[in-house]
Amino acid sequence: MRLALLAIPAVRSALSLELGRQIEYHATIGSTQDRARELAAAGSSSALVVADEQTAGRGTKGRVWEAPAGTSLLASWLFRPAPADAALFVLVAAVAMARALERLGVRDARLKWPNDVVLDRRKVAGALAHATTDGQVGSLVLGIGVNVHQRAEDFSAELRATATSLAIAGHQVDRLSLLVALTRELDRVTAAGEPPAALDEWRRRATLLGRTVEVVRDGRPPLRGIARDVAPDGALVVGTERVLAGEVRILA
Repeated sequence: MRLALLAIPAVRSALSLELGRQIEYHATIGSTQDRARELAAAGSSSALVVADEQTAGRGTKGRVWEAPAGTSLLASWLFRPAPADAALFVLVAAVAMARALERLGVRDARLKWPNDVVLDRRKVAGALAHATTDGQVGSLVLGIGVNVHQRAEDFSAELRATATSLAIAGHQVDRLSLLVALTRELDRVTAAGEPPAALDEWRRRATLLGRTVEVVRDGRPPLRGIARDVAPDGALVVGTERVLAGEVRILA
């Protein structure tokens, strides 16, 4: 659990230099994403906010991200200029997560549209992107949570059927090493010409393409059909319809 080494200024400074990003570490914080957005508003260009514990961590649809102290990688990256449309970047960020895990020996990670990484059909990581425009280049904050050291009893009864951790799946991963690998892979997928290749990799790792799915969307009837592809902008193509946001469930 070497992430806490970032509390040492010399270690944080050396890693900031190695990764080319200002690193801000917190033992406890409300939300790394909220803090990264504050740094963006203050004019920072490439910050990385990391915490051992979040008291107000969020997932999609305003859900709470549950993570006992010291068990997860909880971090938010600030990109300026914004590297891509937020919906597309969440997809390529999921590819970066899978690549980083593979570098550390976790070779069976799969991707669920739009923002989840799964092991053994259960969620082990997720991403949340928030883009802003300041009249010039704009910025994007990407928050990522990875369940690393949790035991089954660390999850609520409701989450045990749908969530897992690297430890539960049999992988012993150091969170600091994961942070470094993930930062490097995120920088790689934002490089010129990389998003199309990353989308191809997303397709290869996808859990639902070619399957019959149901998509629940706010204010609209559920959509059922074959998940055929992801579009260049990150939309999921179900039957003949493009889906930009919604909850997806595999039916068959």
